[in-house]
Amino acid sequence: MSEAKGELSRPAQVQGAAAVTKGLRLLQVIPELGSEASARAIQQRLALPRPTVYRLLNTLEREGFIERNPLGGEYVLGRQIVRLAQQSLSQSSLQDRMRSTLQAVGRATGETVHLAVPYGCHMTFIDKVESTETVRMASYVGMPIPMHSTSVGKAYLAALDASECEQYLTKLNLEPITGKTLISLEALRAELQNTRERGYAIDNEENEKSIICFGHAIYAADGRPAGAISVSVPRYRLDEDVEARVIESLCRLVHQPH
Repeated sequence: MSEAKGELSRPAQVQGAAAVTKGLRLLQVIPELGSEASARAIQQRLALPRPTVYRLLNTLEREGFIERNPLGGEYVLGRQIVRLAQQSLSQSSLQDRMRSTLQAVGRATGETVHLAVPYGCHMTFIDKVESTETVRMASYVGMPIPMHSTSVGKAYLAALDASECEQYLTKLNLEPITGKTLISLEALRAELQNTRERGYAIDNEENEKSIICFGHAIYAADGRPAGAISVSVPRYRLDEDVEARVIESLCRLVHQPH
């Protein structure tokens, strides 16, 4: 029965993928046509039915990916495209700038080190240095993770000014990831204050059982919080000496000029 349902769903999936492909091709065509990017010219270049092209244009314009030039009426790329391009360049620059720090922290601790940035109400890993130990945290670049249950998320939130932090807190879904996840605003606010006072964040098996993480905020050139770096240690390897070394290395190396 489940196989039959899977077969029935495939045409819709293919149709949806085809629509995305057409929309992406339309976005490529607009700068190619330049000042000639009228609806008619776009339709001719794409060789698609007129209703399809107009539907795509309306959707992309509504979502801010394209706009109409108020003078000539032709289509141009919209602010959402510019925003995504700026985010991509910013993340790439941050990744390049922090790469040597990640490597230094990895060498000093022997554990897995992550660089994460905010994306909506989540954090996303944009770089990592993996531990050489057999047992280590499983993760990948591009992986989205919650803010409230991770050291990178809490380090980033704690570094924000009070009003911006509170804006995030009111939007977060405080779902329990493990039995130790903080799921009330009162508890999370208290932990963020602890993070500010000690200078680093702790994920005490709140996002993954048997994994302890220590996070430290990082800053953009303008002084605003840009993300966080974390060190992830399996609980069985974490004694007092290891914890002290991880915290000292993380705080010292993140603060060094880079």
